[in-house]
Amino acid sequence: MKGTVITILGPTASGKTALSVRLAKRLGSCVISGDAFQVYRGMDIGTAKVTKEEAAGVPHYLVDCLDPREPYSAARFSELAGALIRKENAAGRVPIIAGGTGLYIQGLLEGYTFLPKGEGRRGRWHAFYAAHGADALREELEKRGRAADEIPADPQRRIRLLEVLDLAPDARAGKSSTLVYDGPVVGLTMDRAWLYERINQRVDQMIAAGLEDEVRRLLKAGVPADAQSMSGIGYREMIPAVRGEISADEAADAIRLHTRHFAKRQLTWYRRMPYIRWFERKRGESEDLWYHTIEQFILSQLKGDSNGRKNEFTGRISE
Repeated sequence: MKGTVITILGPTASGKTALSVRLAKRLGSCVISGDAFQVYRGMDIGTAKVTKEEAAGVPHYLVDCLDPREPYSAARFSELAGALIRKENAAGRVPIIAGGTGLYIQGLLEGYTFLPKGEGRRGRWHAFYAAHGADALREELEKRGRAADEIPADPQRRIRLLEVLDLAPDARAGKSSTLVYDGPVVGLTMDRAWLYERINQRVDQMIAAGLEDEVRRLLKAGVPADAQSMSGIGYREMIPAVRGEISADEAADAIRLHTRHFAKRQLTWYRRMPYIRWFERKRGESEDLWYHTIEQFILSQLKGDSNGRKNEFTGRISE
């Protein structure tokens, strides 16, 4: 029997946190972070981690649960999130996944096949990359029928995809043919220019809140500059400023630029997920009204399927 989960995704600064908290309060549920960096303790400002005030008493999971020196991956996210979904469903609750890391959420919902730790083939493609470069990895993926928009920009992810295809050559990135969870998948969006304005404002708020000091504390605590956690936008740009190699203003400009580019890549990634039901907020539209419209859609989806059959969680939804 499939588990049930509500998924809220969208580009950075689109309003996912506020909506997920609002919905969780109404359902008496919890929020599972689908972000690749909010899992790390001490990395609060640069990840736009939910604050105690914003959480408003709603339990949040996969937040503040890893040391910044530890690795994190889509496979680990799927394992941890899957266990949380089963636990919440068993208690009669529908958890809410909120995040913007497309690979993590898509991998969970579509049941991606992830390589076991220490898979023996791993050395082959790393050696191939070292000898021939990233373009050669792309060519190998094209030979295996990967479309241009299916080929990751990051060489490490190209290697990972080739490893998966070695194990499941007929699978599209090793995924299930259908979604492995029931429940609505909602996407938040808005005019690109307005989204970029919101991103710039968020970066300004991060700088004012002490992002530079946060990065300085992490480095002083012994977190390596090349740790996976420090590759996140905001951290990697601020490290040179902390070292005195560039100014804080230059770092802030780079964060704004890279965050805008990241939002664009997020939207590109989401196009691979045709089951997303998008809701666009118009300029001048009340946020409360927008959220109410989305909330009503989500609740209607939980109350019954397309054939009118009642969902087992119907009794927990208040009118």
